[in-house]
Amino acid sequence: MAIRPLIFGILFIAVFVVIILSIIWVDTSHPVHQPDPLSPMTPGPATPGPVQ
Repeated sequence: MAIRPLIFGILFIAVFVVIILSIIWVDTSHPVHQPDPLSPMTPGPATPGPVQ
């Protein structure tokens, strides 16, 4: 019986399905590099305070 071609066929289909699911899994509606809201802010240019 043709067991080896059956196994290779099932593996090929499984790899194909995994590739399709991994492409669908990546959500392109959100930017990949978004700032972390919990991370400390990086020091920027000094803003002048209220003038007295």
